[in-house]
Amino acid sequence: MSDLESLEQSKVAKRFALAQWRAGQRHEMDLPSGLPVILKDATLTDLAFSGRIPETLMAQILSQAEKKQGAVDLKDFSAFKDFGMLMDELVRACLIDPPIADKPDVDHLTLAELSNTDKMFVFNWANREVSAIAAPFRGGQAQPVSAAQPG
Repeated sequence: MSDLESLEQSKVAKRFALAQWRAGQRHEMDLPSGLPVILKDATLTDLAFSGRIPETLMAQILSQAEKKQGAVDLKDFSAFKDFGMLMDELVRACLIDPPIADKPDVDHLTLAELSNTDKMFVFNWANREVSAIAAPFRGGQAQPVSAAQPG
């Protein structure tokens, strides 16, 4: 095999690897309303770097991140008045198709068209890894303290 053929095979392999990686970033699912969507993962870091976290929540999020060594559970902020803005920004960051726009048309969806149930579904989906980490600890909260004591 010549160097030129080897180089061409390498380019093809890299293109294939990139296509596989991109495909793994997309998640096809149906929202509770029945709308089929394609979502991508987005994190608080993504929102923070883009300046899309409401300032009133930023201090609380940073404080929780320090306490929990970076694993921030967004559900802890659901009582804050700006939670709806945070949820909208997370939906905007996650939703690939149909794309979000300011005005609806035949190809675009607006955040206002999505129900809170659909938004919460995307929010919970995006927060799934932190929720999975916290689940064993939260499960014990429902039990009385005496149930956890030996004897």
